[in-house]
Amino acid sequence: MPAVKDRVFRDPVHGLIEFKGEDRPIADLLDTHAMQRLRRIKQMGFAWLVYPGAEHSRFGHALGAFHIAQRVTRRLELEPALARHVKVAALLHDIGHGPFSHAWEHVFAGHDHERWGARIVAENVELRAALELLEPALPETLRAFWGKGYRPAFARKLVSSQLDVDRLDYLLRDGHYSGAGYATYDLDWIIHAIQIANVHSGNDDPSDLVVDYRRGMYAVEQYLFARSYMYAQVYHHKTVRAAEWMFIKTLERFAQLARQGVEPEGLPIAGAMARGATVDVDDYLRLHDVSLTTAMDHWAGLDGGPGASDPVLKDLSTRLVDRRLFKTFDLGDDRAAADRLWPEALEVAKQRFGVHATSYVHLDTARQVGYLAADHEELHVIDHPKYGAVTLSRLLEDMPLGQPMAAIRLVYAPELADALRPLVEHALGRHRGRR
Repeated sequence: MPAVKDRVFRDPVHGLIEFKGEDRPIADLLDTHAMQRLRRIKQMGFAWLVYPGAEHSRFGHALGAFHIAQRVTRRLELEPALARHVKVAALLHDIGHGPFSHAWEHVFAGHDHERWGARIVAENVELRAALELLEPALPETLRAFWGKGYRPAFARKLVSSQLDVDRLDYLLRDGHYSGAGYATYDLDWIIHAIQIANVHSGNDDPSDLVVDYRRGMYAVEQYLFARSYMYAQVYHHKTVRAAEWMFIKTLERFAQLARQGVEPEGLPIAGAMARGATVDVDDYLRLHDVSLTTAMDHWAGLDGGPGASDPVLKDLSTRLVDRRLFKTFDLGDDRAAADRLWPEALEVAKQRFGVHATSYVHLDTARQVGYLAADHEELHVIDHPKYGAVTLSRLLEDMPLGQPMAAIRLVYAPELADALRPLVEHALGRHRGRR
């Protein structure tokens, strides 16, 4: 019987990502349809419309998260079964994402990627069989891992917390592909500083993840600032947000038509979801960026056909596919001005677009904090010169990035600009040019 060859990937962020030795069987998961589908979902949603290099996929990010999980489990010297659970959970953590990732979830409430991920590992025959070959009952173990029932709980924090392998990879990866210089931090030193310690006395699960303040806190602060800057300058870029909102309104219009019994052709699975029908995981796995783009081409009439019969769906699809994006007025963090402006802006849109006005003007609030954690995501810091042992959230309160940063913008169809500009200037009480 021929020897099984190692699997090695050349990655622009981490160098070589290797599936060797005890990790070689995990590579067989990559050959499943559920994993290969991630090649057809962009990691950064619509950021590529602003940053041309940001075309990378969730498949590459999954490899990166796996690679960092390898390094962290090796550093912590976790026992083999526990380490395997962390690495597989990291590799599959995005398996349930829909087309264009988070924007999709705004339209189809209750269909978040965590729930779909849990369903996919349990119900997709091919992936479930591959997981069972790795370890009996591994699909059930993963569902507990992604939930809150897995023990030790610190293992789950390695994949989902304030300082997890997911965020550690996507910051570096998104910074690299977008060309933004904000995402640099010392990954090597963070991995070096992560430890496990008993911090929950009297608890049946006392151990938890900790960072030695004197050894690694500067690297952690660098990471937190990098994350904050990437949200402010890249993820929440005004044009990225405008494109995401146009996509959301396009799908909302499609879903509305589907519920009214006049569903446009091109996306039957999403139509079933809009009507509240149960969708099989194999059908869900047919949804990705390519199938959504193909549908929008069809609705826009760019595939040689007449396009959608509904004028709003056709118009929004055409604008988005041709990158004729909505514009924005920057209101800073002036909530009072935004509240004064909104009724007047909506009235302007009604005069132009009638009952469909809310598809053409929007008050967008992009709010970003350093990172506030739920209890099950909290990271602990030890050996602090002032507090001794303390949570990272407590330290964030003393840091500038611990304070909320809000960007309020009026997003609007370009043909509304002349009518909206004086209203914006009046609401702000000073002259503001179009941004």
